[in-house]
Amino acid sequence: MLPDFLDLPQMRYAFLIALIAGPACGLLGSFVTLRGMAFFSDAISHGAMTGVTLGFALRAAESIGDPGMQITLLLFCVGMALLMAWILERTALHADTVIAFTYTGSVALGVVMISRFQGGAGLEGALFGDILASSASDVWSIGVLAVVIIAFLLWNLRPLALAVVQENLARLEGYRMRRLNYAFVVLIALVVALLLRQLGALLISGLIVVPAAAARVVAGTFRGMLVLSAVFGLVGAASGVFFSDRFDTPTGPTMVLADVALLTLCLVAASLVAPRRRDGGPHSRPGLLR
Repeated sequence: MLPDFLDLPQMRYAFLIALIAGPACGLLGSFVTLRGMAFFSDAISHGAMTGVTLGFALRAAESIGDPGMQITLLLFCVGMALLMAWILERTALHADTVIAFTYTGSVALGVVMISRFQGGAGLEGALFGDILASSASDVWSIGVLAVVIIAFLLWNLRPLALAVVQENLARLEGYRMRRLNYAFVVLIALVVALLLRQLGALLISGLIVVPAAAARVVAGTFRGMLVLSAVFGLVGAASGVFFSDRFDTPTGPTMVLADVALLTLCLVAASLVAPRRRDGGPHSRPGLLR
């Protein structure tokens, strides 16, 4: 028998998406945070607002949930991710510099387009998302996305782990890191494009980064961080849907707040254990990437 808060179809769909997207995004977030790419995912999610405006301006869709808008968003987010990766590869500019000017440039373009575009009422939904507007087809599409994320990470686990330490180590073992890096940024873009409707541009990065950050605080090993990031992603997203129904709060923001609460608990727990670790005793934490 289902809990009371799942009586409504909208809540069931939202809860299923949380169960699917939470752990998958948390797992992806482990590699995003360890590789210093948290701002990368944030840049794509904010820049996606320009993609939404472009979809309306080109009359590709009448609402953010239309298939035409999904295609426009996918193309825009993937194009933006590949552009940033190409600039990073071809120039001597630092990653934060490339991400900053690409991010601000895309957002500025979106603002200019919004000022010229008439009738962009659907843009608010793109900013904050509405997971309760999800349908069965959304559950299936995000389920496929989760399978792609997990399969990609498991298949490329060793080169991705080596790249966290030193990318040249992966190259020395014969891995094609250029191709893998491009595939990795495309995967981040797909996550942003397909979850924009549910979580909004302002919150997607939180679902990716925060569970992984919480796992990194308490995990003793790399493998432990991967497991905990998926667990925290699942717990945070699912409890966010539950508490949003219990306290009548917006579901997407409540999911992110639940993740932040988990991170806060992990920080408190780590601070209590830290004095004993500083003593250098037998319970000192081993290296993370072991």
